[in-house]
Amino acid sequence: MAWLKDAYLDVIVLLLIAVFAVYTNNILEVVLWVYTGLLLLSKVLTFFMPSLQKKANQTDAPPLFYHGIYALTIGIFLYIGKYYLVIAWLIIWIASYIGSGKSKKKKS
Repeated sequence: MAWLKDAYLDVIVLLLIAVFAVYTNNILEVVLWVYTGLLLLSKVLTFFMPSLQKKANQTDAPPLFYHGIYALTIGIFLYIGKYYLVIAWLIIWIASYIGSGKSKKKKS
């Protein structure tokens, strides 16, 4: 469970998304859009900058944890009807999956 310190931001964002689902708030929506945009940008940049990929793979958190976070996030956004955020998080999830696949091939 020591890996939770690596993933605390992801858990906090998931909680913020759950709060947003219950209490729709314009300020919280902007915060989520900014975080989503930054995360999406970082996931895309890892394909072009190997140093970022190496840094992203330094976490001890199991990949299944992140897949669960992404699935819950997409499910919540689908439930509240924020389809553009669903698309953005699907892209994040796919990029993360591809990036983890590349790092596994390099380790082999």
